[in-house]
Amino acid sequence: MTSNNGYDESNDELMEDVLQMELTEEAYEELAASEGAAIAELAFWSASLADELEETPPTPEDRQVIDIDIYLDDNTLLELYGVSLFRSESAEPITGLEALEAALVDMAGAGGVLYEVAETDEGDLALVFAVEDELRLIMVVGAWSVSDWDELPTE
Repeated sequence: MTSNNGYDESNDELMEDVLQMELTEEAYEELAASEGAAIAELAFWSASLADELEETPPTPEDRQVIDIDIYLDDNTLLELYGVSLFRSESAEPITGLEALEAALVDMAGAGGVLYEVAETDEGDLALVFAVEDELRLIMVVGAWSVSDWDELPTE
């Protein structure tokens, strides 16, 4: 069975070796090395691997969680799964596929940079993106992988 974003369940064992779900000191240091890097390209899906944990996937209007690939200008690729977007620490998660898309396009188009790598009170990874040192989006991430990229994806 293949999900909407191309994930094949037969890759579960491989994914367990590649995906990180706990913000260890080593994982934090790897991510923090990219603080200050600008977004070179961004891609996201209308579904999430997290949907497979739900009995009924959310409708586009109710969607709060998506999967995102972020290509940073330091040649780091962040593959983020089960991501919720927030406009501030005290805000509710952005809801609805159109609103999620608009927030990502706005941030990337305005020259967003990875401003800070942080941890939520629950121990989850939080990536803070800013534009000209002004907070634009906080991404709370369920699982992730970090790699290098050589070429940006083509449309």
